[in-house]
Amino acid sequence: MNTPAYSSLFACLHDEPAPVGHLGRGTHYSVFRSVEWLDVIRAPLHVPQIHDFAVIWDEDHDTRVIDVIEDIYMAGLLSPIQFIGERKGTLTAILAAKFYYADTEARLDDYVRKLNDISAHTSNRDSWPAEVGMFDRSLGSPHQTDVRGLIAADDHRVITYLRNIDSLWGLGTKDYVSQSRAAAPSTSAMPQLPIPQLRG
Repeated sequence: MNTPAYSSLFACLHDEPAPVGHLGRGTHYSVFRSVEWLDVIRAPLHVPQIHDFAVIWDEDHDTRVIDVIEDIYMAGLLSPIQFIGERKGTLTAILAAKFYYADTEARLDDYVRKLNDISAHTSNRDSWPAEVGMFDRSLGSPHQTDVRGLIAADDHRVITYLRNIDSLWGLGTKDYVSQSRAAAPSTSAMPQLPIPQLRG
């Protein structure tokens, strides 16, 4: 099934154009892919990685959030983001816990300030303040998931919803493996030798 072209910078891997189920105020999501030269903690890479992230929509499916995400991407701030969405005039970015705890509080504050500079100064819409939470897919670390105001529902339901999305799509930055190379037979495999025929 073809997905819509929301952006010239990101590929849309999965799209829900309207609410699915009953969570929050019409919650649904889309998954996008970018190419990153910064890893999840924003360290420079010698070889680019791919980055899959989810946009969480509410009932109005406000596509203006894509313009903000493009600006975030071009500023080199997208790679830690696993989930992002706008609700009631606030932009919420849920970051990988690895980035959230990677450095000093001052550095995180600087990151949030840069997000706010972008979300508050996009010309085609009202100013949106930005907030950040964190996501940890490790089941042993529930204290490292903070969903903020991303979805208007109880935290345990929101966390379950986000974990399901991550389970399906494996969000975050990762090495790129081309489909042609993945499908090619391994050259390191032992050659097939003919089986000798026994004569009676």
